[in-house]
Amino acid sequence: MFSESDKHETYRVLGLAAMCSGGGEYKVDWAMYLLESGVETENLAILATLLKPVNEFEAEDYFNRVLNELKIIRPSQEAALAGYAWVLAKDIIDGVLAPDSGVSQIYAVNMALDYPGTLGEFTALEDEWYCECINGLSKQKRREEIIKACNECLEVLQYPDVFKA
Repeated sequence: MFSESDKHETYRVLGLAAMCSGGGEYKVDWAMYLLESGVETENLAILATLLKPVNEFEAEDYFNRVLNELKIIRPSQEAALAGYAWVLAKDIIDGVLAPDSGVSQIYAVNMALDYPGTLGEFTALEDEWYCECINGLSKQKRREEIIKACNECLEVLQYPDVFKA
């Protein structure tokens, strides 16, 4: 039922929902993405058509209904954030997300997780001035180091299986 791309976007929205208070617009965008990729349920269609500004309570209610309909288990906040870091790292490696932008987003996840050791490398790499002036890294070398850290991140982190059989 779900393609790898659908799963990737689901992991992203679960992470964004854990990262951002409310996150209604992310949930609506995800619902529209799934509809466009051929996934259909009544509640998914309703969630996808909620108008901006999104009522966070309504979006959360429909989001939970959709997760239940699609047999998706909502992970803990910590697992969702770790999974979101995994998604961001994968996007950087795949060239979907620019390393400079992605490292800032992973650093934000690192802060939300209270600086676990698994994401420690991103603290220094996020600070462009520090990398350039203190560590002597060129912009290109910093990008290479970000990609290297993302590869290491993918080996250490994994996203919990949220899709019921």
